[in-house]
Amino acid sequence: MAMMLTTYEDFIARVEALGFMALSPLLPGLPSLGGETTESSWHTGLDSDPWRWKDRAAEEKRLAYGCILGGHKGFVTQRMYPIFFAAYHPPLSMPERWAGGAVSQQTWQIWQLFEKHGALTISRVRQILGASRKQGANAADAAIQQLQHEYYITVDGNERKVSAKGQLYGWPVIRYRRVADWAPAGWLDDAKDWSAEEARELILDDSIKLSNGVNRQGLAKKLGLR
Repeated sequence: MAMMLTTYEDFIARVEALGFMALSPLLPGLPSLGGETTESSWHTGLDSDPWRWKDRAAEEKRLAYGCILGGHKGFVTQRMYPIFFAAYHPPLSMPERWAGGAVSQQTWQIWQLFEKHGALTISRVRQILGASRKQGANAADAAIQQLQHEYYITVDGNERKVSAKGQLYGWPVIRYRRVADWAPAGWLDDAKDWSAEEARELILDDSIKLSNGVNRQGLAKKLGLR
């Protein structure tokens, strides 16, 4: 059994050793940050708070973070990033997919917003689209999750909301950016060397090695690799 993680650097080292890690438990026996930290350490606002580690790792570009494990939240190292990218990123460009009817209008609109504005929070996306909790917010959130799942955008860090008077307020909110803009030099260089099928099989091979008794077929279904 892995030791409980208590510091940010221990967390980074653990994910580096694994190659990737889920944020919350996805399957029994599969490593996750939630499963390797104490419940009392979360949401304290301290440096020892795992909730802060996730956004910090993405902002410092130590790890990729987002809904990047088959649409589930998790972390991927530089070593594994080109393989995950090859496994999940569609071969056609977004304009080609839009022209072919493969993406929704909402997803296309939000992708264009990232092309135009660079980094955006969900609240900012909703504001630009005129979406509210009663109308449009759920569709916008689903599109942002899909864009992460398919490695078009990724978490870039977080930021505080700003009031009309220019004052910061509330808890930090996640900020997203295009993968092409976020990824450090070298992170995507090897992605072209892998076919989607080869990449998916390697992810499953590694998952079985780093887990404890996880069923390959069940894992493939959970990670959307079948």
